[in-house]
Amino acid sequence: MKVPSLSIDKVEFVHVKVEANPSFEGEYSQEFLQLDFPFKGVLFRRRMTLQYDKDKAEDPKDFIFGLNIILVNDEGTESPIELPYSVDIKAIVYLRYKSDTLHGMELFRAVRATGYVILYGAIREMVSNLTARGSHGIWSLPSANFNEAAQEEAEQDEVRRQAYILKKTKVGASKPKRPRKKSLDKEK
Repeated sequence: MKVPSLSIDKVEFVHVKVEANPSFEGEYSQEFLQLDFPFKGVLFRRRMTLQYDKDKAEDPKDFIFGLNIILVNDEGTESPIELPYSVDIKAIVYLRYKSDTLHGMELFRAVRATGYVILYGAIREMVSNLTARGSHGIWSLPSANFNEAAQEEAEQDEVRRQAYILKKTKVGASKPKRPRKKSLDKEK
């Protein structure tokens, strides 16, 4: 087995809120032994964060990626549907890059893609576990593909990183030099 170059140090749930909707009247799938819910008309709001040590912006290695998933009704649909549960969960993952092969945008894409896969999977599992004993039964969130989002966000991450590095070098170069103090000893 090859050791991965992007390791997961820890996953934490920062905020977990799953509440049963008392007015929900849905159907139960006998085949899958869970709610039969098509997710049509449901918006998955996601908020992400990506942090790394700005002092090491030239070559970041340690990252904290956060994902917040909130499920709400799509108000743009003709007939709003009732959700069986309200869901608002935020989790973070600590990632460490242990190689020198990826840099810049490619590194950010790998971090974001890995973060999405790990955290969305953990959030799906948390929702299933909590709803398994809920009044409407187990509710499994659908699978999701975050590759396009990871790519777009990584491009923005790299633009911000480069701007930060440029600003940092300009600030460092534009600091006024202090004049040297003249020696009080006179040469004789």
